[in-house]
Amino acid sequence: MSEENYTLRDSSELLSDNQDLYRLLVQGVHDYAIFLLSPSGFIQTWNAGAEKIKGYKAAEIIGQHFSIFYPEAAIRIQHPELELKYAREHGRFEEEGWRLKKDGSPFWANVIITAIRSQDSDRLIGFSKITRDLTDRKLLEDKLSRTMAELRDSEERARLLTESVRDYAIFMLTPDGIVASWNRGAEKIKGYKAEEIIGKHFSTFYTQEARDKKFTEYELSKALQDGRFEDEGWRVRKDGSTFWANVIITPVYNAERKLLGFSKITRDNSEKRKNEELMRKNKELHKINTDLDNFVYTASHDLKAPISNLEGLVSLLKMDLGPDLEKHQEVVTRIDRSIHRLNSIIFDLTDISRVQHEVHQVEKVELAELMADVEDSLENLIFSCNAIIEKDFSAFSHLSYSRKNLRSILFNLVSNAIKYASPERRPLIRIKTEEQEGQYVLSVSDNGLGIDEKHQQKIFSMFRRLHTHVEGTGLGLYLVKRILENSEDRIEVESEEGKGSTFRLYFHQRPV
Repeated sequence: MSEENYTLRDSSELLSDNQDLYRLLVQGVHDYAIFLLSPSGFIQTWNAGAEKIKGYKAAEIIGQHFSIFYPEAAIRIQHPELELKYAREHGRFEEEGWRLKKDGSPFWANVIITAIRSQDSDRLIGFSKITRDLTDRKLLEDKLSRTMAELRDSEERARLLTESVRDYAIFMLTPDGIVASWNRGAEKIKGYKAEEIIGKHFSTFYTQEARDKKFTEYELSKALQDGRFEDEGWRVRKDGSTFWANVIITPVYNAERKLLGFSKITRDNSEKRKNEELMRKNKELHKINTDLDNFVYTASHDLKAPISNLEGLVSLLKMDLGPDLEKHQEVVTRIDRSIHRLNSIIFDLTDISRVQHEVHQVEKVELAELMADVEDSLENLIFSCNAIIEKDFSAFSHLSYSRKNLRSILFNLVSNAIKYASPERRPLIRIKTEEQEGQYVLSVSDNGLGIDEKHQQKIFSMFRRLHTHVEGTGLGLYLVKRILENSEDRIEVESEEGKGSTFRLYFHQRPV
């Protein structure tokens, strides 16, 4: 007798009792294909879920090799055999991939193969195989269910199969909702050991609000009414913490249609809900940002004409005052400064609007040449403050970037470094390129006033100014951050109050 036949005979004798309960437990599942393979991969059992998903009746498929479900490309590289080999060596195998139905149509499947061994001799009895059609949910779920066992011959086989499932809580309820069995997945998800929970009502897993509303009674009644009940909601672990659960309850009947109880499969979907909530918040944030961009765009354009009119009126006022202008010089000067500040704000808002709405051409930018351009524009400020600017582009001297945007970034950072200089020392600004763990970093350091740690993240907000003695709009660093975010790059600040600051720009690209 071959080793495989000997193994199957041994397992058959071991699992010879309670065949009806096994059949009812597994055959009651229609959403999963659950069946047993011989050690070499031949199909030994078949359930209603397998027929529904794959299209084969039991008489057509039992005795066939399970590679019949695989595309030709997978068979050529002996993928089915590799799955069994991995499950044999590691205890289990899981993947998602394309499988074939009887009619030849493909479907995206979550597959779990688990090695089943004799408890007495640790001899390999065969493999349990659980398959679920995830074609419609492929983009939403990373894994899918390993549910109740498909072993037609006994309750022991069902126990072996369900015990091997760790990512799903699979257990039986009495008709009254009392927990009658427990698997390792249930212990992992809910925190109870079998001896702690068997014999207790399954409402133990529900919030007080759900218990007050008698939701557990509703679940069982709907399962009886519709043949199946599925729900998602909050459930409670042993330690009192809550998790977001997907729950499927299926009534189990005997041959005389007498209700024996319910099978209950629970999966912890907390991570999925967290991701969905994050996606929802991201959509809300995107809408807010879009509304803000539209406001900035509109304001920066619509305010230009009124400001121009205001400038014209002030000029007329000066002319009308004639010799009396000197008496009102202080007020007129304040008006001029206010108009200048408004013009600066509108200019910066226009820059922000440009960053959001223009398509910026990426080009090879020579950093030394660009910095010379920036220094020319800041010549008066550099001279008046007696500032020193040191440059070190030895790590890399070029970047592939929008020249206009990179100039705007450096202009804002260098001008801020000079404007926020300490009155106790001569301004020193260092601009340097360096490599850090494969990333390309351009840093701008100064010996100025520095920034208190609690304010360091606030400085990138719109209209945020920490030092009011320096003229500015509070939009420069906001603009810098938006430019970098739009190109999927980032800025970080390191600062000590009274000693100075360093702004580091991290570029995801390599220099040209």
